[in-house]
Amino acid sequence: MDISLLLKLLGYGIYVAQALLAIWGTYNAVMVYRGIGKRTLDDAHAAQLLEQVAALVGKTGQVREAVDLCNRPPYWHTTLAQLVGVGLENLHKGLAKIKQLLVMEFHTQVISAMENRLASVVTAAKLAPLLGLLGTVIGMIGAFGNVGAGQRATDPGSQLAASIALGLWTTAVGLIIASPLMLLANDLQGRLRKLRDTTERQLQGFLDFLEAEETRRTSGRASSPRPGSGTVRAVLPR
Repeated sequence: MDISLLLKLLGYGIYVAQALLAIWGTYNAVMVYRGIGKRTLDDAHAAQLLEQVAALVGKTGQVREAVDLCNRPPYWHTTLAQLVGVGLENLHKGLAKIKQLLVMEFHTQVISAMENRLASVVTAAKLAPLLGLLGTVIGMIGAFGNVGAGQRATDPGSQLAASIALGLWTTAVGLIIASPLMLLANDLQGRLRKLRDTTERQLQGFLDFLEAEETRRTSGRASSPRPGSGTVRAVLPR
């Protein structure tokens, strides 16, 4: 096979690879946006959920009904409801163990999957320009090959320009793909941090309630939680 034809095929193959990277990165970005949207619970609904859980567990001891509430619409896909459900299912293990389980659940079941998809977006953004650089190298190889074979070519100037243009276009396409993907990745990182902070703040009320319930069970009388003693801010993964 003619070396110039082979290099041209490699160049077009890089275009195809860049297109696939763009589709892959965009798909993962959309999935992360959807995941964050489904798992975020506004403060009003969070307060409503915690009030209902406190009414079921604190007054009537209906733990199973409270867990079922967390697993039904409109709460079932949200991070807060998922963590509250885990905490209620492990009430018998004590507050310290519940905190550990909540941290593990938050990291492995909530954040980990979205961070993996976010890593795919970042990988696509970094790999697209590298493929473009590879296309540039291939184009330059083809250009110098045409210069070396110029005495046999009918129009060596046009062949040289075509090879250089092919290489530069792959670089340009790589940068065009990488720029919006990097912007999406940065925005998604900010939204994940916001989801983590919102969850920590909303979960504080549930942990205070659990501490009050544990104190009441162990002492035989109701007791108010100590402010901030139930926080998980220092241990949730970042």
